[in-house]
Amino acid sequence: MKAIIGGGGLGGLTAAAALAQRGWDVTVYERQPELRASGSGIYIWENGLRTLEAIGGLAAVLQRPFRGLAFEQRDRDNRVIDPGVLPEAIRLITVPRSDLLLALKGAAERRGVKIRTNAEVTGATARGELFFADGSVEAADLAVGADGIWSKVREALALELVHDQTAEGAHRVIIPGTQSDLGHHGQDKYIENWNGSRRFLITPINDSEIYLALTCLKDDQRGKRLPIDKATWKDSFPHWAHLIDRIEGPITWGVYSTVKVRSWSAGRTALLGDAAHAQPPNLGQGGGMAMQMGLALAVHLEKAHDQRDIPDALLAWEAAERDLVDHCQKWSCLYGEVTYLPDEVRSLVVRSAMANPWIQTQFARAAASTPTGAIMPSADRVRAPALSDS
Repeated sequence: MKAIIGGGGLGGLTAAAALAQRGWDVTVYERQPELRASGSGIYIWENGLRTLEAIGGLAAVLQRPFRGLAFEQRDRDNRVIDPGVLPEAIRLITVPRSDLLLALKGAAERRGVKIRTNAEVTGATARGELFFADGSVEAADLAVGADGIWSKVREALALELVHDQTAEGAHRVIIPGTQSDLGHHGQDKYIENWNGSRRFLITPINDSEIYLALTCLKDDQRGKRLPIDKATWKDSFPHWAHLIDRIEGPITWGVYSTVKVRSWSAGRTALLGDAAHAQPPNLGQGGGMAMQMGLALAVHLEKAHDQRDIPDALLAWEAAERDLVDHCQKWSCLYGEVTYLPDEVRSLVVRSAMANPWIQTQFARAAASTPTGAIMPSADRVRAPALSDS
């Protein structure tokens, strides 16, 4: 059968590769002149790694990733609030977002997926049709709207329940840097510093680059200023002035979105990724959920033998997977609420919460989940998870 996918991002490319693996004729339509990602890094947790493994895209992201052993939170004086040591059974790597996008593109193209650029989707129908800005229409057995937080497919199908933008946003930039720049007590870690309503996230993404996210409220005029006001950020995080001074070139500012829909599909047209369930990046699972759901979509469609079976297969996909996505979205939003606490109260709340096993389980549920369609690990890998493609 034939599938058409609007959006060449993480979810769209994963779904394309997974569908093509299962014999589908797949075309991806991307509105940009080329597939590209902004200058940021991305967290790939265990669930994301296993999704990549299932579609044959893991090896490409393991060329030179950074693997952190802890996600440490610190206060305004750079004192540790929570050491955030990561469990051995849940792998986490970080890479440039562009590396992950290229890995997914390669996995899709090796399976015969066709990628069409300069193709902006402007609408859709429940009959598996996509409409484009140039006036053309494409029809298929299955259409997928993986076209982001402002999804035209979601709008056309009238599936949106909520699209809220958060009160905070972030600057994102990649700078040159190595482990030695993080000091003796900062190596092999991801570090998140808090000061008032500002956050400073330090994410190594390989052996020579560090991804920075500088988060503040959208009414923080100096904090969100472009070009970035280095002085105000160094005042907030003086221990990291040497990293802030390296910020140059392209830098983006944007607020976060939370999207909820009444259904992930209508007829033979589905929504995927941010188009269906955008969430703040607090758990590092926006991309992970998009990829995991893209793989699951293809697995559930294995039961569709012709066009008539597709609507039921899409409903079964959502019934099986939505609880995990909703849980992840809810806890990502909850994490963001500590932004509004006074520093001393925040430190107490974070320290207490992250020491609670039940809360730890809630935060880790998505990362620890087994993606539908994942390759089952060997006994050796269960005992000692390794960064390999086997």
